[in-house]
Amino acid sequence: MLFLLQAPRRLFLLLAALWLATTSTVVAQSVKPLPTASELQKNLAIIAASTEGESEEIDRLLETTTRQLVTYLGTYDVTDAAAKDLGLDLTVGPNEDARLKVYTFSYSSGGTRGTIHRPVLQWKNAASKVFAYALHEECFFNEIHKLAMPGRSLYLLLGGEKGDSQCFASQALVVEVKGNYMLLPNSAFGTNSSLLLCNTEMAYEASKQSLRITFADRKLIIDDLNRLTQSGYRRKPGVKHLALQFRNGRFMQQP
Repeated sequence: MLFLLQAPRRLFLLLAALWLATTSTVVAQSVKPLPTASELQKNLAIIAASTEGESEEIDRLLETTTRQLVTYLGTYDVTDAAAKDLGLDLTVGPNEDARLKVYTFSYSSGGTRGTIHRPVLQWKNAASKVFAYALHEECFFNEIHKLAMPGRSLYLLLGGEKGDSQCFASQALVVEVKGNYMLLPNSAFGTNSSLLLCNTEMAYEASKQSLRITFADRKLIIDDLNRLTQSGYRRKPGVKHLALQFRNGRFMQQP
């Protein structure tokens, strides 16, 4: 009888823990004490001069520095000039008052892929307090667009990353900010938060909330065809463009 009385409470605590695990990852990523700017600058310089998988020491430094960067960006609103001093690239939206920024550091892959980019997001809540989260993505996001949807703060990030000698990957990623939290994943592209395709160009038209994808002349690789299909999209034979319009929290294929 006691177990039956406690079961709903246990279920509630389990569900609460799962919710916190998906929405408060910012806290889990941070480290203490707060790193200094000179410490970050030194570590990022070492990483920038290193190669992926070079040594276990570099791998540990990469993980530690990423966590330190999240802590630092979750404390300070870093300007473009300060970001450059640290060894970071800063991407902001077209609106100077945009509450979301992307800070990116990079290092060499040591192969045909070239440079690997690691993005960290920073956003502000209604009280202008900053928070940060390291995306589990390897991409240089160079565009941020605020998506219009009542009651929600959704952003479209566009960027690219060289995959290998045969593929330059373009990526579109939608993230949602809700107060202190970064909510991921979502279903902006079918059942996924992002859409990644090789050898394409992605352009966003804000007035229509439309994402235009232009395919290269070369044939799509199988993985790309699978990604399109899994997201509910279809490339029509002989057509070089795909238009997706943002409606009700999703990018839907236009006729």
